[in-house]
Amino acid sequence: MQPVLEVRHLRLIQALAEEGGPTRAGAALHLTQSAVSHQLAELEGRLGVPLFTRVRRRLHLTAAGRHLLAFAQTTLTELHRVERELQHAGTRRRERLRVATECFTCYHWLPPVLPELKRDFPHVDVRIVIEATREPVAALLSGALELAIVSSPVRDPDLVVERLFDDEWAAVLPPSHPLCQRSYVRLADLGHQTLFTHEGTASDVKRLRSLLAAERAPMPEIQIVPLTEAIVELVKAGLGVGLMSRWAVSPYEASGQLVTRRFTRAGLKERWSAVYRKDAAGRLPLGRFAELLRARPVNRLSRAVTASRPRSRHKEA
Repeated sequence: MQPVLEVRHLRLIQALAEEGGPTRAGAALHLTQSAVSHQLAELEGRLGVPLFTRVRRRLHLTAAGRHLLAFAQTTLTELHRVERELQHAGTRRRERLRVATECFTCYHWLPPVLPELKRDFPHVDVRIVIEATREPVAALLSGALELAIVSSPVRDPDLVVERLFDDEWAAVLPPSHPLCQRSYVRLADLGHQTLFTHEGTASDVKRLRSLLAAERAPMPEIQIVPLTEAIVELVKAGLGVGLMSRWAVSPYEASGQLVTRRFTRAGLKERWSAVYRKDAAGRLPLGRFAELLRARPVNRLSRAVTASRPRSRHKEA
């Protein structure tokens, strides 16, 4: 069954109710008086009920007319709102949201976040800026980046810092490595190993030097590798041990390609945060981006792996 009412009918009823007669309603609708009268008669004929009565040359709504007018006002208001939104969306300038992760080039956490962000903000394009990996905070302040995921402390008053999750450093090993039998790895255990790691932050370097001094451990052969994926492949090939944040390699650990062990008995904790400029928050959904990251903790996979790992019976020396 074809619907009787059309948008033109709703506009007709509204104009007649507001203007009180077909002549003035026709002027508002850019129609002749006879065209308005004809459309009204056609509509009443389709519905089988009168919508207006004429009193002293002026039209007055019947009960059915008042019911239809209320529907017309609500529907036309909503229709105009949707039209404005669609027109605005069609002319809205596309925005870039450039992101980077401090020290690491791993972005396994990004695909689950993008569909939800795109649904709410289809005009925003998310791009990864690998060049900002070494100094993402400086890139934020210079305008080369919109959002950074960092573990370094940030205290700049122009930046918003939103806590995401807590993690820890981990020794990254091939499954056949003897150190996999331990529940944690000491710095002294790495004295004769090749140690692959990223170019750490100043705070990371300071903590590592403090450990060396405290344990009086020999300095391992350290090779700085800027790409997380490269460290993974070197460790998988048995060429050395990796030292990095646990969440960075969580997909490889979950698939059994690598094993992680806590670094030092107490562990070296770190906190990851989303950082962005205050003056960019009104233009881009930066707070929403951080909220989505918290809702899907990027270290959830690594924690699940850690919780399910059987405890080693080997007693550390």
